[in-house]
Amino acid sequence: MVASGMRTAILLILSAAAVAGQAPPSDSRAAAALDTARRISTQLTDKIRALLMQELKAGGFAGAVNVCSKLAQKTTREFSARAGHTVRRVSLKYRNPDNAPDGYEAAKLAALARLHAEKRLPAETWEVVREGGRETLRYLKPILVLPMCLACHGPAGQIAPEVRSVLEKEYPRDRAAGYRGGELRGAVSVTVVLPAR
Repeated sequence: MVASGMRTAILLILSAAAVAGQAPPSDSRAAAALDTARRISTQLTDKIRALLMQELKAGGFAGAVNVCSKLAQKTTREFSARAGHTVRRVSLKYRNPDNAPDGYEAAKLAALARLHAEKRLPAETWEVVREGGRETLRYLKPILVLPMCLACHGPAGQIAPEVRSVLEKEYPRDRAAGYRGGELRGAVSVTVVLPAR
């Protein structure tokens, strides 16, 4: 009976580890690229969140649309340029066409959505792929809908008229409303080209 309980405990620990994340890369180039992708995605998320909170205090939710429509895009481009890697915010239900996922990202976002529905969403996903004749680390960090996000991304009837007016003007083909709190909104996507062996 003790052995059976021990096996169950070990299986639970292993299952939790599998859900928590992937095994670290064995290739030192991939490990360095993964560290870079993690650092960049965290810095970008923190910077955009700070800009958003600052604008919410100054101009409310209608003003916060400006952060997402202009400042977040600009900040993301600056992170890409400064880091020398591709950094994007992507979603299957994007508001800005610049955030439309490529084929790889779309497949990963769909897989993340399934895992989230199963309550097994990892904090990140990554893999080394061959693209354009080079090895590349592709990294995605999920973005979830927080309560404050609902003011602009929630059900249409719950978005304030002044916010809706700005959204309709800025994004006539908006696909990013109708979310509920805790849903998967998209991901920060980082692409790092590995140095040649």
